[in-house]
Amino acid sequence: MSHSLSRSQSVALGFVVLLALALGGYGVARIADKQGLWAETTELTAGFAEAHDVTPGTPVRVRGVETGQVLAVEYPDHDGPGAQVTVRMRVHTKYATRLYANARVHIHANGLLGSKVIAIQPGDPSAGALAGTHLVGVKPFEVADAVNDVRDLAKEAKALAADTRTAVASAKELIDGVRAGEGSLGKLVRDDALHDEARKVLARADKAITNMEGEMGALRGFVSDGRDTLRSVKQGTDAFGKMPIVRNYVEDQIALVVRPTMSREKWDYATRDLFEPGTAVLTPDGAAHLTALAQTLNDRKYSGSEIVVASYYAHEKNPVAPAVALELTRKQAEVIAEHLKGESVHKLGTFSRRKVVPLGFGTAQSPVDPDPAAPSHVQVLLFVPR
Repeated sequence: MSHSLSRSQSVALGFVVLLALALGGYGVARIADKQGLWAETTELTAGFAEAHDVTPGTPVRVRGVETGQVLAVEYPDHDGPGAQVTVRMRVHTKYATRLYANARVHIHANGLLGSKVIAIQPGDPSAGALAGTHLVGVKPFEVADAVNDVRDLAKEAKALAADTRTAVASAKELIDGVRAGEGSLGKLVRDDALHDEARKVLARADKAITNMEGEMGALRGFVSDGRDTLRSVKQGTDAFGKMPIVRNYVEDQIALVVRPTMSREKWDYATRDLFEPGTAVLTPDGAAHLTALAQTLNDRKYSGSEIVVASYYAHEKNPVAPAVALELTRKQAEVIAEHLKGESVHKLGTFSRRKVVPLGFGTAQSPVDPDPAAPSHVQVLLFVPR
């Protein structure tokens, strides 16, 4: 049995529907405005030697103000000195027009979990307007670089302390000889006509030696402080990796491929059989190999199992820098993992899933089967609890 709405009920219902549509439209407009869909934008590029964890959608900020996002991250078209990863960004034009010739771009970690943000320092107006749309990328701060700088500084301080110690010993020897009347200077000091002046010279020399000894003590303290700083940096890094929340995100690559408590199956592929040379782009034959492997893995859907994709680079005809090899192998492992997941190898059931972990080892040897003569290759490992 149905009832028709009264006039007042129809009006109220219509008002509610209009209000819901208005709120929905407002929400869509706010989201579109935040994404810069309706604002006038300018595309900029920046080059980096490495672009760890920067992906499409990464926020772009100018002086800390969010002004756009990353559109794409492009691998360099050549390897060798000067090769750079190109980051393409879309930025609101009203901010892009206030960038100057000495503008710089940094990759900053944002928050405890290390998500990345592209930070643009607009530069100085006195340098003139930005010519073109390419910005200079600045190498991000690395703890390892800071530790190396402190270590080098400590070595220089130690060498300076040794030189100062030698100079003090020589000065003391000279003064002892003068006081004993040895040598030309000692005889000159004993001359009554220059005796008073010589005493003044000796007093100034004694004062200089005292100051030098004080500087030596300060240098020794500086070297000690440098060692303490190195220990503190190492302890801080180790402690950070053991924090209850962070330790789940900081994974040991060796521990991921060496699991003594689990059984293991391994499939090896030469990189040249899967990818176009020097790239992370699958060939048709490579995709076919991985599809066949996915069928095998789908027949091994054991509870608690995990899949690890490890990629290794070997110096063959065209060697590349270690940093480039690391990024290349990381990307190749990610492409393989995504292809396998596209074949549903990660699904154990309707709701349960298993990990598919991509790892790029760069020029390092495989900890599973170390072989110095092995060419560039990929290992797909299936771990099952015993």
